[in-house]
Amino acid sequence: MEAEKVVQRDWSSLLPELLNFIAKNLSEISDFVRFRAVCTAWRFSTLITDFPPKFPWILDRRQYPYEPHMYFYSTTSSKVYTIHASKCSGKRFIGTSQGYMLIVDKATTTKRNTSGQYTYQFSLLNPLNNHEFPLPLCALYANFRTIGPQHYQIGENVVLLDYDFKSYKFIFCCLGQDNWSELKSGYDMNFGFFRLKSMLFRVKYNTGVIEITDLTTGTLIYVIPPVENFVVGENYYLIDASGDILMVLKHRDSSQELYNDLFDVHRLDLSRNSSPCWVKVNNIGNQALFIDNYGGFAIEANDFAGVKANYIYYIELHSWVKRIDIKTGNWELQCPLKNPECWFVPKLQHLQAQ
Repeated sequence: MEAEKVVQRDWSSLLPELLNFIAKNLSEISDFVRFRAVCTAWRFSTLITDFPPKFPWILDRRQYPYEPHMYFYSTTSSKVYTIHASKCSGKRFIGTSQGYMLIVDKATTTKRNTSGQYTYQFSLLNPLNNHEFPLPLCALYANFRTIGPQHYQIGENVVLLDYDFKSYKFIFCCLGQDNWSELKSGYDMNFGFFRLKSMLFRVKYNTGVIEITDLTTGTLIYVIPPVENFVVGENYYLIDASGDILMVLKHRDSSQELYNDLFDVHRLDLSRNSSPCWVKVNNIGNQALFIDNYGGFAIEANDFAGVKANYIYYIELHSWVKRIDIKTGNWELQCPLKNPECWFVPKLQHLQAQ
């Protein structure tokens, strides 16, 4: 009896429309990379920009601060990905912004500038493709942070900012600039920073008063009173939620045997142009907030499988990952990692200066 012939299918000839449809429905970025690696036709039919935003990963703390390996946990697949980012070797992690990690080269701390100060080489690194975007040398290190637009927007420049307590100045840098810019602050200590487009929000540490400055001109636009029952020393986060500016206050519930984190959410009411104020809310609509030790961001819950609207996804540094109902305050654990560091939004695109 003659053996039945196996028909070889030419998978490379699938219609581009079908390939694009399949690619956009892949749940993991690793599956998307493998999909594009099948053959040339599949790769050219699916652009990197075709991969839709996915549930943020969780960065696990590195066992050794300067090792090149990074560990990410995907809540979608419940897998831990080990990524070898060679350009991260010998560099310390500072924070995240727009799918990039802010790192500082340990070796550059021995270099001095013309004023005799030690300088630091900061850069933005995408660990998924090992693409590094260097920033101008900087003479400051402490309190450095990234302040960018929404984590899922790629078009805006990222701003990196620090506050120099010796000179009472803010310094900031946009991608593509050769030098750092300065903004005089005055003699009051400032604690929090946030940027929305060309506006810089500065929160007074001891009063909770917020000053809004136009970064392009350095002009003070608004002075906003503190939220109700502001407490000095509490952690707070300023978040852009699709145009709404939210302030999230984190405080401890001392009535519990085991201390539990409680969150209050306030929305900035700008309807009264002359006197904007904060309004406490327990419903933020279709938004979900992601908060960690480095800051916070918001996403549209309907755009992401598994994300619940009106919830806070919170990483307690090196401890727990919780999902918290803003309306009721009820929470549940989300992740088995022992040392979660922060949220990380995986991206394959290269960051470009404008």
